[in-house]
Amino acid sequence: MFKKLYYNKSFAPYKLFIESFFALWAVCRACHITTKSFLAPILFGAFFLSFRYIFKLKAEKPEVFTKHVLAVARICGLFFTLLFLLAESPSLTEGLTNRLFQLIIIAASGIGAFFLITAALSLLLFFAVPYTLTESGKQVKHLPLFSFLACMFGWLPYFLYEYPAIMTPDSINQLEQVLHMVPYSNHHPWAHTMVIKAFYSIGYSLTGSPNASLAFFTVFQMLFMAGCVAWLIATLQKLHINKILCCLIIAFYALLPYHGVFVVTIWKDVLFSGAFLLFSTALARIYFFQDKVSYVIYGLAGLMVCLFRSNGWYAFLFSLPFLLFAFRHSLKIMLPLHAAILAAVLLIKVPVMNAYHVTQPDFVESICIPLQQTSRVLCEDKELTPAQWESVHKVIDTTYIKKLYDPGFADNMKELVRAGDPAYLTEHKGEYFMLWLSLGIKYPATYLRAYIDQTIGFWYPDVYYTVGDIDGIIANETGVFSRPLIGGPLIVKAKEILQKLGDMLPLYGLLFSMGAMFWALICCIAIVSAKKQYSCLILFLPGLGLILTLLAATPVASEFRYAYSLAYALPLYLLLPFVKSYNTLDRKS
Repeated sequence: MFKKLYYNKSFAPYKLFIESFFALWAVCRACHITTKSFLAPILFGAFFLSFRYIFKLKAEKPEVFTKHVLAVARICGLFFTLLFLLAESPSLTEGLTNRLFQLIIIAASGIGAFFLITAALSLLLFFAVPYTLTESGKQVKHLPLFSFLACMFGWLPYFLYEYPAIMTPDSINQLEQVLHMVPYSNHHPWAHTMVIKAFYSIGYSLTGSPNASLAFFTVFQMLFMAGCVAWLIATLQKLHINKILCCLIIAFYALLPYHGVFVVTIWKDVLFSGAFLLFSTALARIYFFQDKVSYVIYGLAGLMVCLFRSNGWYAFLFSLPFLLFAFRHSLKIMLPLHAAILAAVLLIKVPVMNAYHVTQPDFVESICIPLQQTSRVLCEDKELTPAQWESVHKVIDTTYIKKLYDPGFADNMKELVRAGDPAYLTEHKGEYFMLWLSLGIKYPATYLRAYIDQTIGFWYPDVYYTVGDIDGIIANETGVFSRPLIGGPLIVKAKEILQKLGDMLPLYGLLFSMGAMFWALICCIAIVSAKKQYSCLILFLPGLGLILTLLAATPVASEFRYAYSLAYALPLYLLLPFVKSYNTLDRKS
């Protein structure tokens, strides 16, 4: 009865009033807008008019606002609302101690957020479902070449200012392996270290200078990343994407400051991100065109994705059964191709690394989230049985655990375990799995809060962290040092302003948010689902798999470089829902 009344046209003004009120409640609580603020009535009016506009569109355009489209909007709205509540619940209930009041505030805010997000998604789907970004006009010649040169020129000032490269402790450790100052280790991917070694060796044989030798690798990295962009632009042209959009995408890569910083930084994440873009683009080309060159690049990029980051390997394994199912009508090509990638990866990971005595990461490295959850229980002085305390004390000294524990940074707890008895933990995995499980059953809220704090940067937009705020080369014994080829106060101030714009300009700042990119990925999946182009969903699987692997084992809650690959492939993902083209999966099926 209530449902019939709620959807009755005569009840519409009251319905819109209720939805607007709850939406205002959610925004006021989340944004700390007081009930007396002049913004409250303005926002209420804006929400009411927006909901009224959407209500009229639903009545006038039933062929677009179908039950299927509305269902997609509501499912995604519910998902985003859940993320909102998980992230903002401490802020929403700030200052409240009564559990009943806390529940009322959270429930009201959740209802309001659901109304607001679902309305926004409904409007997005209304415009996106019938829309396409393709054009049949003549394509601009040499645009891929222009994109390559634009990226190189856009990144050149960063290279000259940071010459020969930006190097952090991780970078120095890899260079020390290259110079045989420390043993080989796969803690930072050994395959990536070997690529550094190849170009460093070429540079050293030609120049004899450590700085110039390192610059050889930096230039290679810049060329590779620009080449990935060029191939993306060539693909978009082949898909007949609007040329203005192609130019905007070129500007995204060439001018966005963190791209310039990252391409001159010696990190595994950078080449991995380029390989990830190649892999995703090749997958799209195979889906739409099935051209032979794409299979070759797909195989090579897949190999790099698997070898240049451990979560890339797991994301590939996660995606593999879905990829084979999606391309089941092309198994004569896809099955041997994926088998070759797997065989090559396993060959390098096992016999080759063993032959070079490469040390593998320890077990502690792979249990960051369980370790953080268990540590949270200990830090909050939760009750443990004598047997549970005995298991804990066999591995770590808990004397300083409260001082060392950081909710969004697992390295402190990892080092605490390594300072204890990590060998016992490794040899008794079953015992500690049961300890982790039993504590989770007893204290689920603590585990959930620990998980949220450890992963929030990857799935929620409004999280503060710096992006690309790195500079120079740390002190080291490898012989490399920072030697800028350009400088001066003007250069320094320009770099500082470019870095801060992401925190100053609304909307533009979303390009600096991993959580916003994840939400954008989900919205793209929603658009494709609303269009009922289900076979196209396979194109988003690599990005989704990448985020899922980070959510399973990230050591840091908000490290942008871990999800840089999603940022680098973002233009492709944003455009795929609007491509109107003949695809091989439809033809085969």
